[in-house]
Amino acid sequence: MVSTFRLYIDAAYAIAVMTTTGVISGFATAAITGNTERGLQVALAVFALTGGLLAVRLWRITRKASLAVAAAAARGSDHT
Repeated sequence: MVSTFRLYIDAAYAIAVMTTTGVISGFATAAITGNTERGLQVALAVFALTGGLLAVRLWRITRKASLAVAAAAARGSDHT
């Protein structure tokens, strides 16, 4: 139960980070260019890129953890 709750909290943080970076970059682009449509496009692109970056980081973290478990299991089987 606690691990499921933690998963939802982490997902909410990730979406908040993605939204914040998208909104800030969108507003900055709209202010610099004066084109609100371009600002929306940039905001959506940054939102998606941030999500992709966070997904890759999560994949690498979980991959390292599984490789560490596999390496520990291999070391343990060498001693028997």
